Amino acid sequence: MDDVKYLIVGGGLAAARACEGIRELDASGSIAIVTAEPHLPYHRPPLSKAYLRGERALSKVFVQAESYYRDSNIAVYTDAVATRITRRSRRVTLADGQSIGYEEMLLATGGRAWRLPLSGADLPGVFTLRTLDDCDAIRQAARAAKQVLVIGGSFIGCEVAASLSQMDVPVTVCFLEDYPLQAVVPEELGRHVQTLLEDRGVTVIADTRPERIEGTERAEQVQLENDQIVEADLIVMGVGIRLNTQIAREAELDLTDRSGVVVDEHLRTSDPHIYAAGDIAAWPDPASGERTRVEHWDVAYNQGYCAGRNMAGAGESYDTLPYFFSDILELSFEAWGNLSRPDRVITRGALQDGAVTYWYVRADRLAGALAIGLPDAEREPTQALISARTQVQTIETALADASTDLATLL
Repeated sequence: MDDVKYLIVGGGLAAARACEGIRELDASGSIAIVTAEPHLPYHRPPLSKAYLRGERALSKVFVQAESYYRDSNIAVYTDAVATRITRRSRRVTLADGQSIGYEEMLLATGGRAWRLPLSGADLPGVFTLRTLDDCDAIRQAARAAKQVLVIGGSFIGCEVAASLSQMDVPVTVCFLEDYPLQAVVPEELGRHVQTLLEDRGVTVIADTRPERIEGTERAEQVQLENDQIVEADLIVMGVGIRLNTQIAREAELDLTDRSGVVVDEHLRTSDPHIYAAGDIAAWPDPASGERTRVEHWDVAYNQGYCAGRNMAGAGESYDTLPYFFSDILELSFEAWGNLSRPDRVITRGALQDGAVTYWYVRADRLAGALAIGLPDAEREPTQALISARTQVQTIETALADASTDLATLL
């Protein structure tokens, strides 16, 4: 492998966007992407929704066509696992023994799906969903499946359960919480999601832990902790990810106590020649005033681009408000800011009317908002109110009143 000016370790959305950012400022500097996957960078959200259901073509899942990398003089090394960073000589060693030197590097290694350590978890028919190959395998298995069990009530679990039900596969979903999405959404919304799933034919088993997966040659059923047995010949675990930061740890880059890679406002790590973006990057978020790490598409999209520009010398601060979206059946979610650990939630509008905003409040300031059916006119004021960490005490009544023009509260 030839040494390059810009090396990107990881082959997801952040990597592709970093290339775009670099090329805006440096048209000729050599770029290489090293990715453990066999594919060019692609979008992950369709894997639990439109692509899983066969409604989106594979070509529409990739961030850029193969011709983009060829025409932009970007080398993409697939099936290439980076194992060691030698910071002093600025080289990265790969699993096959080859190495590649760099002047500036981006770590965009993302995460891997977590597989619960259950007895039988390694049986054929048990899947996680993180990669394009995972999605293809689940779709293929679903064609012959008699009964599916989705383990996990987070967004990924609910999206997969909804999609498989739309594919006319009998689905059960089980999770530890009292209702779907409990870690993120207010109870009335979580209960509404459960009703939507049940109306679609999904069996929902809440507040229940799976104990083991049983079968002879492949998965056949799951034993739950309450002695309930769920028949399932296709099982999908949607229980989160583990960060791929071991290479950063071994390179002695600064990490958070939750294994995120610490970066500054320019997305630069504790090594001035190494940047990080996407799932692994823990950055100083001006909107929350806290060091933040987010595992969502929009953050990878914007951070990758910013990191690429900064690798090429832009020196720009990353201050984009975190954003998240999801679709579960006919329900579309949008969220901005930080939805974790709110002191309380203020409701604006009504879920039954199809337009509701939940304002998340911490220390009497707006930390985030989760919206269903948000009017276009309220989109910018909502983001501005959160970015400003607006104090709630004097405007709480107005925030809750759907007739209030949010722009007047700025």
